[in-house]
Amino acid sequence: MEYEDVIRDFALRTKTNLEFIESWSNEDSSKSDVYETTQLINSLLGLIVFPREEYMSRIRRIPLQELVNDGWTVPRVIGQYPQAKDLRDLIYKLRHAVSHFNLEFISNIEGQISGIKVWNCDMNKKQEIIWVAELEIEELRDIAYRFIDLIIKEKDSSQD
Repeated sequence: MEYEDVIRDFALRTKTNLEFIESWSNEDSSKSDVYETTQLINSLLGLIVFPREEYMSRIRRIPLQELVNDGWTVPRVIGQYPQAKDLRDLIYKLRHAVSHFNLEFISNIEGQISGIKVWNCDMNKKQEIIWVAELEIEELRDIAYRFIDLIIKEKDSSQD
């Protein structure tokens, strides 16, 4: 089946694949050949990096407090770095971190991946870190699913 609307269809297919892998993994915890956290990172990579040129400038500038009021997770900024200003800035910061593999996996005491640390560097001074944040896996998952739903909703409403 081909893509009719690349961004919307890609988001829908990403959600379907992610849900399938999560349900497969949850069905039997002995299935070690399924890595839902890896799929989550791959999904995020595809969702925020792939459509950048066409979609990034259309992400609404919803203030962070409004996102929080609507139930969104906001990454915990580590250190004296500024928090994202709005949804577009948050997605931009996550996009930059993920696309440049500025991330570190955080493990819990059992050795399971429990979160990620992400950061951005100044584009002109490659080594100067300008933003650092941490997310638990469930928080990252929440952002991914909410962003998928936002893409689908906005694409559907623009076609009405």
